[in-house]
Formats: sequence, structure tokens, C-alpha cells
Amino acid sequence: MLRMWVINRLGPDTTDHDWSPEALASDTLDTLTFTPAQAAGLAEGWRDLPIERIRELRWHKNLTAHLESLVGYLAPGPVREQLAVWNATRSLLP
Repeated sequence: MLRMWVINRLGPDTTDHDWSPEALASDTLDTLTFTPAQAAGLAEGWRDLPIERIRELRWHKNLTAHLESLVGYLAPGPVREQLAVWNATRSLLP
């Protein structure tokens, strides 16, 4: 979220990895351990899951909080599409 805030406030910087929207997109996807389909499937019955699994789903929700803003900085392509799917899946997570 901090990286996205800086990109929104100061603008992207493609010469510095920390402030590049493409790098942030890649780092975000690398951090996620579920696919959007897996996360959505688990979220359907999240109340019946062990607390550790609920924590993982919540972690994914927190890790994807910046995607709505980030998608707007990315050129059309597979990474942008993946993030758009994650952004839609985010609302299903606990």
C-alpha cells in the first residue's frame, strides 16, 4: 500500500524498482500463494475453515488492496488482466 500511495502521489518512476507500477504488479503477483479461483473457492465457506486458512485469505485481501489503483497504471496485457481478476476476487474474501 505504501508503494502504491507514493506512485499515486509522486507518480511512477520506471528507473527505480520501488516506484515502478510494473514492478509492483510483478511483486504483488509473486507474493500471492493462491490463484484467484482457489481464493474464491475457499472464500465461499470461509466461516467453516480453520483460523489459519481464514488468516491466509485475509492476508490475500490485504495484499491486493492497492490493485484498483495499480491496474490503471498498467498497459493492457496478461499482468493487468491477472490483477483485474484478483481485484474482482478481493471482494469475496473475508
